[in-house]
Amino acid sequence: LIESLKRPDEEQSRLLQQIVERNRDTEFGRRYGFRSISSIDDYRQRVPLHDYEDLRPDIERMMAGATGVLVADDVRLFETTGGSAGGGKYIPFTDSFLEAIRRAVLPWLDDLVTSRPGIMAGKAYWAISPAAREESRTSGGTPIGIANDAYYFGADLAESIGETLAVPATVASKRSLAGWRSETLHYLSQCRDLSFISVWSPTFLLQLLDASPEPIVWPILDTISCWCSSSSERYAAELANRLPDARIQGKGLLATEGVVTVPLDDACAPVLAVGSSIYEFETDNGDVVLPWDLETGQVYRVVMTTGAGLYRYQLGDRVRVAGWYEASPCLEFVGRHGAGTDLCGEKLTEEFVAAALGDLPGFAFLVPLTKPRPAYLLMLDEAIVTSNEASSAAAAADIKLMENPQYRYARDIGQLPRIEPRRIADPIGTYMDICMLSGQRLGDIKPAALANAEWGERFLESARH
Repeated sequence: LIESLKRPDEEQSRLLQQIVERNRDTEFGRRYGFRSISSIDDYRQRVPLHDYEDLRPDIERMMAGATGVLVADDVRLFETTGGSAGGGKYIPFTDSFLEAIRRAVLPWLDDLVTSRPGIMAGKAYWAISPAAREESRTSGGTPIGIANDAYYFGADLAESIGETLAVPATVASKRSLAGWRSETLHYLSQCRDLSFISVWSPTFLLQLLDASPEPIVWPILDTISCWCSSSSERYAAELANRLPDARIQGKGLLATEGVVTVPLDDACAPVLAVGSSIYEFETDNGDVVLPWDLETGQVYRVVMTTGAGLYRYQLGDRVRVAGWYEASPCLEFVGRHGAGTDLCGEKLTEEFVAAALGDLPGFAFLVPLTKPRPAYLLMLDEAIVTSNEASSAAAAADIKLMENPQYRYARDIGQLPRIEPRRIADPIGTYMDICMLSGQRLGDIKPAALANAEWGERFLESARH
């Protein structure tokens, strides 16, 4: 990995040629002349940018059993994904794609073991795939969802990884979320030699801790791997306060569609996984640049090409260039592109709201309402904030949101009232339950700061019960 980070242009060119060669005789490869593509520049000129809707017809045919459409390799399974508010996208997984994931994940683990050998002292808890998911297949008979999370690490490591699990892999197959949560909590509370935790969202682990009737003690817990940036920052800080003896390591950007970045101990932020997929970056004005042409401090949207049939795919995630490791960029996740609300012209974005709520304690989630009139509610955890503190928090958030001139104008002319606080019980649990019941993978549940109107109504309805 380190050698490839020194020469990202060579590594990306080599990897692109492999993908093009392997898939040149697919329908997609013939459509865009893969046989005559000899460079990244050729590829970018011939193949347009795609979002999921562009590829959906081809993917649906693959799900029905068609072969040679986007990829020449056999599709082993489809994994589901969506945005922070859910959705219905099916991502094909091939053997070469799983190998590409391992080329990113295994170097991260090797670096982690070297820098934090204490993670090997005991058991590990991994939470990757959705819990309580029923087995299903596409109309063509291809499995939906990965059967065992250890499969991500490859056959050579799957057995040894399985032997270190604090929670047996079979627990994830429980038929109900309540049953899965109960058994997971049982195993974790009994595991005195837990030394490593890898979860996606810090809210996921906080929810488990809150659900325990007694304080859980892990004497040798060394490291927790979870999201630490954007709207996850506040929850990662809370984890650090509650488990002060464990180091919190921020995760890289690992989407269902592919790995974008991985953390390294001596890097300023997760590093681009240049040996896993092909990466481009789109600016707000529509320019698309290559990794070595990025500018420090600037924000871009990720575009990736994978070995599983996603070509110049607009992932939808925004990243900021935090610095460089060797000759490769270090990227910090800042939010989803296009995530926002616009009740009456205020145009609030996830990134802006996350910053405005950044100093508030515990769970803070801004919910837009359209009835009986446009308004915003600030959802807060009643176990953490008092009524007076909730009022103060809502007032402070309102002031910060007024830095957006459209929001200020809507407030000034009375289109929007002041933000109203709402204290509720177990807001993290409500948030996680809605996401998982909507079919989201654990890896897709990012703790947002801002709901859209439809999802916000669902959140409020669950909170009422």
